Amino acid sequence: MFSNLPFSIEFGKIFLSKFKYRDRATIIGNILDAIYREPRGKTKTSIMRDANLNFGQANKYLHLLMLCDIVKAADPLNSQELARYKLTERGFSLLRDFEIWHLVLETIYRRIM
Repeated sequence: MFSNLPFSIEFGKIFLSKFKYRDRATIIGNILDAIYREPRGKTKTSIMRDANLNFGQANKYLHLLMLCDIVKAADPLNSQELARYKLTERGFSLLRDFEIWHLVLETIYRRIM
């Protein structure tokens, strides 16, 4: 689906939209943060729970993040799991940059208001 597009164009469409409560960048940040907090990796169910997503949303975002080489599916730890998701180096970098920009924008917003 997105395999022929460069990384910036793929994520450009995601970061531009704004929903009623959270924008897509915040949702991606929540997913990355949820995965980062568990060193052994997270299952899809625990990502859904921590990022407050439904099954369809979790599939959509995880698929996109795997296509962009931000998240990888690792081997399951027990027989009932299909996969555990872990951050790649690119994912760590994106999470770090996201947290920095979040703090910068929050500071600017507080000064304006």
